[in-house]
Amino acid sequence: MNFFQSQDDARRKTRFLILMFMLAVVAIVAAVNLVITALIINVGDESGGAVLPDLNWLIQNRSLVAGISLVTIGFISLSSLYRIASLSSGGGKVARSLGGTLITAESSDPLRRRLYNVVEEMAIASGIPMPEVYVLEQESGINAFAAGFTASDAAVTVTRGALETLSRDELQGVIGHEFSHILNGDMRLNMRLMGFLFGILVIGLIGRAVLNSARYGTVRSDNSRRDGTAAIYLAGLGLFLIGYIGVFFGQLIKAGVSRQREFLADASAVQFTRQTLGIAGALKKIAAAQQGSELQTVDADEVSHMLFATGASFSSLLATHPPLIQRIKALEPNFDESEIDRLAERMPDQIQNGSEAIEQRSATAGFAPQHFSVTPDTVTETVGMPDEGHMQLASNLRQSIPESLYLAAHSGTDALPLVLALLLDADEAVRRTQLELIAEQLGGTMVMAAETLQLEIQKLAAAFRLPLLQIAFPQIKNRPQEQLESIADLVQRLIEVDGVTDTFEFALSRVLKTHLNDAAHPQHRHGNLRLTQLQEAIGTLFSLVAKQGHAETTDAVTAYQKGMESLGRYQPRIKMLIDTQQWPDYVPPQNWVFSTDAALNQLDGLQMLDKQALISALVLTIFHDGKVTTYEAELLRAICAALHCPLPPFVFDAGR
Repeated sequence: MNFFQSQDDARRKTRFLILMFMLAVVAIVAAVNLVITALIINVGDESGGAVLPDLNWLIQNRSLVAGISLVTIGFISLSSLYRIASLSSGGGKVARSLGGTLITAESSDPLRRRLYNVVEEMAIASGIPMPEVYVLEQESGINAFAAGFTASDAAVTVTRGALETLSRDELQGVIGHEFSHILNGDMRLNMRLMGFLFGILVIGLIGRAVLNSARYGTVRSDNSRRDGTAAIYLAGLGLFLIGYIGVFFGQLIKAGVSRQREFLADASAVQFTRQTLGIAGALKKIAAAQQGSELQTVDADEVSHMLFATGASFSSLLATHPPLIQRIKALEPNFDESEIDRLAERMPDQIQNGSEAIEQRSATAGFAPQHFSVTPDTVTETVGMPDEGHMQLASNLRQSIPESLYLAAHSGTDALPLVLALLLDADEAVRRTQLELIAEQLGGTMVMAAETLQLEIQKLAAAFRLPLLQIAFPQIKNRPQEQLESIADLVQRLIEVDGVTDTFEFALSRVLKTHLNDAAHPQHRHGNLRLTQLQEAIGTLFSLVAKQGHAETTDAVTAYQKGMESLGRYQPRIKMLIDTQQWPDYVPPQNWVFSTDAALNQLDGLQMLDKQALISALVLTIFHDGKVTTYEAELLRAICAALHCPLPPFVFDAGR
C-alpha cells in the first residue's frame, strides 16, 4: 500500500465515475425523450393503441428532441452541482442530516469519551486536523463512516451499536478503516458520488410528485378533465420508472467504485495498529450480531457506499461492500466460519456497560520521544500511512499535554488564544508588541488568555506544538469566513513583529493557512503538473530546506545537490530521466517566507507520484548531515501539509 498510489487510483476512479455518470445520463435522456414524445403522439389519439415515435418522426421533430435532451441534461447536471455544493459545508453536515449527535472531549459518558480519544490519537498520528466526531444514537447496528472532501472538513460518525458492542481495539480498527478513507482520497470520491447520483435520483422524485399530483387531480376533477389527468399520470409513472432505473445503475456504479477500496481500508487499519484482531473482531461481531450493520432509522441508500459495512440489504450484484466472511478471511486466512455461531452466543455478555470503557488522561505521564528510521523511502512510506509507532507516539503526546492546555484546545473560547500563544515571543519587548496587536483586533480578554497559556507553553517540548494546533483546529474553523481571514492576517502580523521568521513560525502559520483554506474551499483537486514544469519553485524550496538545516554554506550546497541528484534519478511515467543540469543552482531566496509560500502553492499542482519523488528528495536534503531536528521535522511536515500529503510526527529532539 502507498498513499501516493492510492490517491492516484482514487483519481482514476473519479474519471471512471464521471464516465459512468455520463453514460447513465445518456440512457436517461433517451428514456425521457421516449416517454415525452410518446405522450405527445398519443394525447388525443382515440384509436386506443399506444404508438411509439419512429426514426422519421424523431428526425422531423429534431428541435423538440434536442430541447427535451438539453432540458433533461441541464436539470440532472444542475441537481448534481446543487447537491455537491450543499455537501461542501463539510462532513459534519452529512452526519447531522442522518441524525448524528456531536461528541466533544468534555463528554462525561465513558463510551463516547473513549471514541473521542481514539479519533484524536489517530488524527495526531496521521498528521491531520482533528475531525468532528458524531454518534448515531438511534442505531443499534454496528457501523461507521467518514464524510467530507478534505481532511480539514472531515467528520467521523459511528453508531451507538458500535460504541456499546466493540472493545477499544475493535473500535480502533474501525476508526483506522475510516481514517484510511480520509487519507487515501476515498472520502472525497464518495462525496462526489453522492452528488452525481442525486442528479439521477431527482428524476424519480419528480415522477413521484407528478404521480401524487395526478392522483389528487383524478379525485377532484370532473370527467371532462380525466383524460388529461390520465396522461399526466402516465407521464409521472414514466419519469418515476426512469428515475429508479437510473438509481439502479447508480448502485452498480457505487458497487464498482467501493468494493476494492474496502479491502484496502481494512488492510490500512491493520497497518495503523499492527494487529488484525481489532478490525477482524469488529467484522466478526457484525456477522454474529442479530442487528448486524444495517441502519434502521435513516435512509442508508445515499450513504451506503461510505459505510464501514453494508447499511441496507442489496443483492450481491448491487452490494457496495464485499461479503463479511470474505473480508475476514482476507485478514485471517485460516478463519473458521463456525466461530461466528459461538460468538453470537456470547454477544449479549460482551455489550459494553460503560465502566469498562473509562479512560483517564494522565497530565503527568511524561513525554518519551519515539525514534524512527529516517530514509527517503521510510519517510515517504509513512505519508498518509501511519503505523503502530506513530500511534504510540500520538497516544503519548495526547496524554502528556498539560490539562490546562488540553482543555483550552477543546474550548470554543480558548482554542484561538492557545494558537496565538504558540506564536508569542520569548523576548518581552517583542511579546508586548504582539499582545498589543491581539488586543487591537480581538480585545483584552483574548490577550489575558493568550498570556496565561503562553506561560504553560514555555514549559513544553517542541514536539507538542503542531499536535496542539491539530486538536484545536475544529474549534477555530467553525467561525465566519471573515473572521478566519482576519485570524490568518493576525497570525502573519504576529510573526513579522520582530522582523525575523523562524522555522516553527513558518511551519505553524503554513499548516494553519492550509487547513483553513481547505475547510473554506474543500473541493481541493490534485494537479497534472510534472517536476520539469516547476524548476524554479523546486529550486526555491530545496535551497530553503538546505539552508535551514545546515549552518555552513558548503554543507548546504552539498545537501541541495543531493536532493537534485535524487530528482535526476526519478523516472516518471513518460520514462524520461530528468537531467540534473535542468535544475537551478543553490540560491536561497531573500524573502524566504514569501518565496516559499509561492513555491508551495505551485508545487501543490504536481501529480501525486511526482510529489512522492519530491518529498523523498527533500528527506535526502534534510538528512545530509545525518540528523533531523524537531524544527526540520516540523518544516517537512508543514511542506507535506501544503502539498496535501499528511506526514505523521517523527521526533528526534524532545527539547525546545
